[in-house]
Amino acid sequence: MEQTRQEVSGAGADFDLGQFYQIFFEEASENLDLMEQMLLELDLRSANDEELNGIFRCAHSIKGGSATFGFADVAELTHQMESLLDRLRRHEVQAVAQMVDVLLESADAARHLLARHQAGGQGQAVSTTALLRRIADLAAGLLPDDAAAAVSATAAAAADASPGAGRPEGAGAGVCRAGPGAGNPDRPAGAAGAGRRDQGTVSRHSRPGQHPRPCRRTGQCPLVCGADGGQQ
Repeated sequence: MEQTRQEVSGAGADFDLGQFYQIFFEEASENLDLMEQMLLELDLRSANDEELNGIFRCAHSIKGGSATFGFADVAELTHQMESLLDRLRRHEVQAVAQMVDVLLESADAARHLLARHQAGGQGQAVSTTALLRRIADLAAGLLPDDAAAAVSATAAAAADASPGAGRPEGAGAGVCRAGPGAGNPDRPAGAAGAGRRDQGTVSRHSRPGQHPRPCRRTGQCPLVCGADGGQQ
């Protein structure tokens, strides 16, 4: 407890933070409990700002108290948690399960670190190096392969669900699917023509294996004339 006693000079008087020592640990424990509960109940598909702000406030409160009492390891860990949560609540990164996992693991680590400080530094400190790196990567948008694949699949599903997705603009409008010479055995192989991309497509104006009857006015495919507004 002596490690947490700090004298702050101001207005000619000394202020002893030791009197708030036990209060801090009680509030930190409550914040960790609340954070874990909200993380476990978080729906990644419909996480709203209020939920994310609530989790952020828990981390922010623990960070501030830890920094005040000089618990640098807890302050650093909760600062990184706060950074990830801030990006989530600003919708700068998409929430994935790996983020919830690392935040829950970090809350556990913070609980152990705080217990050690409360006991006067007794016991072995928990290493947070790997956690800090994982949090920083996720906050930067660097997702593990499985998370990246899940995000890509979600984006693809959203694109497929949009009206007209996957269909070029104007597709099917005024297009001759047979084209001049389509289905004609005398047409040289590989010759360019309007129907090249749809060779083998049966026109609604012809029977299978039979070329559409030429337009009486132009002598061309009636669909070509129709595309130009001149179909007979």
